[in-house]
Amino acid sequence: MWQDHAKYCPLCSADLETRSIDGQSRLACVSCRFVLYTGPAAASAAVVLDDERRVLLVRRAIEPYLGDWALPAGYQDLGETAEMAAIREVLEETGIRVEVIRLLALLHIPDDPRKPANAAVFLCKIRPDQEGANLSAGDDASDARWFSLDDLPPNLGFPNNRQILDSL
Repeated sequence: MWQDHAKYCPLCSADLETRSIDGQSRLACVSCRFVLYTGPAAASAAVVLDDERRVLLVRRAIEPYLGDWALPAGYQDLGETAEMAAIREVLEETGIRVEVIRLLALLHIPDDPRKPANAAVFLCKIRPDQEGANLSAGDDASDARWFSLDDLPPNLGFPNNRQILDSL
């Protein structure tokens, strides 16, 4: 991340130095009061259920969990809401358009190997104009399929995915 390589204050251009602030080691400006606080990324995931209470999963084509099944999910882009991110990720990874029904969970994921994240998990359904549409894996997915909640694949990536689906 760019913060790991920051050397100069974005406000006054003075040097940044490492100091103990609020009990943590942080980069801070030597001249002004700027402190570089780093926080978790924002992410969204979608639990898409059909009328038969099957869940839509994608086989991951990238690390982490390459080859494992997971909920359609990804990082939120600048300018989009968490709901918009979930809808976009489902479309990118499965070719299906969905609508959000409600928020299922807010999760803090401190141990993701890419970066810590706060994830909004939404219950979604297929939009009426998409009924009967064919799944088409894309983006960072190699496959997309419907699974019965009683017969989930054993290689389910991301430990929180199993917890989310078990709660249904």
